Amino acid sequence: MKAFSFNLNFFNQLHFRFLIGITALAVLLAILDAKLWLYHSVAIFLLFIIPYLFYFTVSFMTFHIIRLQKYRLWFILVPGVVLLVSVYPIVKWYYYSFLTVHGVVFYFPWKDGNAQELFIKIVRGLAFVLLFLSLDTVFWQKRNKKMKISELQLAVKDIADNALLSGHFLFKLYQFAAEKKIVFDLKVLDFFQYVINKIAARDTRVALAEEWAYLKNLVDMCVHRTIEIKGEELVPGYIWNRSVPTLSLMTWIENAVSYSPIGKAIPIVIEWADENGATVFRVRNCIASDNEKKGTGKGLELVNRLFEPLKEHHVNVAYRIEEQMYFAVELKFLK
Repeated sequence: MKAFSFNLNFFNQLHFRFLIGITALAVLLAILDAKLWLYHSVAIFLLFIIPYLFYFTVSFMTFHIIRLQKYRLWFILVPGVVLLVSVYPIVKWYYYSFLTVHGVVFYFPWKDGNAQELFIKIVRGLAFVLLFLSLDTVFWQKRNKKMKISELQLAVKDIADNALLSGHFLFKLYQFAAEKKIVFDLKVLDFFQYVINKIAARDTRVALAEEWAYLKNLVDMCVHRTIEIKGEELVPGYIWNRSVPTLSLMTWIENAVSYSPIGKAIPIVIEWADENGATVFRVRNCIASDNEKKGTGKGLELVNRLFEPLKEHHVNVAYRIEEQMYFAVELKFLK
């Protein structure tokens, strides 16, 4: 039963290539037999090309079953092979018997000399099918190879960037503990262990819910800063299942703590909002005067690179300076 389901998914992936082939064949026939659709109705032209389209469909399916599916769908393969072998009598019956009985005549009544002519037409149709299948296979093999290489390169890049980010975050977390920016207790040790486990496992992405849970743990540890969390209740349930780069949101918190004024007077604000159906996550902190010309931390560059592939999934990241004294990060989950 699993093999049957797998093959159905396989044919779903091939539907685009099949549509290209069937369209190319129809266009070719329309060019070669222009008089049919110029001087007759579209229905007449369709009756004429039905055997070609049907033959192409069976050939396309049979070829891919033989090439990739290793005869698992034998109940489709066997009839397909039988139909290909018996194509000559079927085509002869269709054009010279079936259609003529219903008043549609494309050719003169059958004569003994027509066998060679009909055979040549069938061979030409077979030649087109073989040519298309060959070009289609070569083209898509090269395309899939390029895609796999590209995916592998992106995966390696993500792992490398995530490892750099994890190391950077771990070092900053250690500095926080050493400088007493966080209370060093068992909770901090557990947090260190979580980061180390992520580095070891090379988990480049986690569910937003997991990242958010540990982010709140980090907020609880930063007792020497005032950090406000707003709007958590506005986040739809399905958003928590979205993927984000590991430690990315927490790096923004680390950056805000590192580059904001010492003390608890000016709060760091973490806010969730719903804007035109998009779920928005923001971190906003005041920039300490001695950090105005130092930038906002190298961790942000790594986070930005890790979020690049997620743009295809309608996830956008933006950074901005507000009122020349606040730094804001905005993560937007679009519909």
